[in-house]
Amino acid sequence: MSSSYSISARDLGGFSYEISNGHTTVRTAWNPGPGNFLATELFLAGLGACMLATLMYAGQVMGLNLAGATVRVDADSATKPDRMTNIRVVYRLPAGLTDAQKQSLVRAGNRCKVHETIEDHPQFLVSVEDF
Repeated sequence: MSSSYSISARDLGGFSYEISNGHTTVRTAWNPGPGNFLATELFLAGLGACMLATLMYAGQVMGLNLAGATVRVDADSATKPDRMTNIRVVYRLPAGLTDAQKQSLVRAGNRCKVHETIEDHPQFLVSVEDF
């Protein structure tokens, strides 16, 4: 099954941007205040949400109750080129899971679409349109 995804970002001035998927909007800025994110935080949020959702689905298939599970995603910043490195993902899962169940759930989370995209280094097709 093939899916397509699309977002748009609009300059608001002062290095602030409004990002929309057609259903909802969020704001990002280089120096974010209340109600804004750094673009890198949105990237990490997308990764974490995707990994947790995929893990939760696997848990449901395995018949596990993972209600209240969380994920935290942190990354270090590097330069030359400017990028994020050492992305750390930590799940908090209900007590009582076996090591085998935990390992299976982590493997499932690693198969989320965002994680797989990062691992596979997608091709970027960049163009310019006049407005």
